[in-house]
Amino acid sequence: MTLIYSIRRGAVLALALAVAACATTDPNADMSASDPYRGFNEKMLEVNLVLDRNVIRPAAQGYDYATPTTIKLLLGNGFSHLDLPADFANYLLQGESEMALETLGRFTINTVLGAAGLLDPATDFGLPKQDTDFGITLARRGVGEGGYLVLPLLGPTTTRDFFGGLVDVALTPTTYLGAVAPSVSPETGLALRATETLHDRNSNAAVIDGLLYESDDPYISLRSVYLQKRRSEVAGDAGGADALPNIFGN
Repeated sequence: MTLIYSIRRGAVLALALAVAACATTDPNADMSASDPYRGFNEKMLEVNLVLDRNVIRPAAQGYDYATPTTIKLLLGNGFSHLDLPADFANYLLQGESEMALETLGRFTINTVLGAAGLLDPATDFGLPKQDTDFGITLARRGVGEGGYLVLPLLGPTTTRDFFGGLVDVALTPTTYLGAVAPSVSPETGLALRATETLHDRNSNAAVIDGLLYESDDPYISLRSVYLQKRRSEVAGDAGGADALPNIFGN
């Protein structure tokens, strides 16, 4: 998944807060109907706010302070590159052979010419990153959205996207670092995941802080933005999806 949209943070934040304000004063009935676990979800959001305020946000700020801009750019490219095998598999499962071939081409070019994905020459060759995931694959195969969920650390999702995320983890190369390279400790994969979390949190700090700490109702704000974004992605509405904050790892 694309990790850095920092040059659009200001516009995205303004839109996110506008969406949040609308959702707070006039909650969308369809979104409320998709939220059968609200009592549980509100408790989990409180847990996530405590974790973010006391652990994740300070750690992300430390990462930002200690990491040179060039290194952050290289890391962002690298994390995005590691998502490509899952994107490729999902496009095949969706029957999108052209998108699968473009994803394979991007992976090959950036692996060979882009220092194993730390650089991104493929975009200059007309093969930009185009995200997908197994939640979208399930949706396009007729699986319903299910109920809205908020999970500790993982944040907003749906029952369909939660199970889709488990498959995406299985399709991600870092999951198998210890098995493929026995000399690499299993903790290395966890360290990479933790670094990616801090990288994402830092890259989208303005949007996340706006939704969590400046919104009148963070719960409704997150639910509204998440469900609108996911429904746009499932429908193939790239413009609608890109206009909403990319803070959910999709």
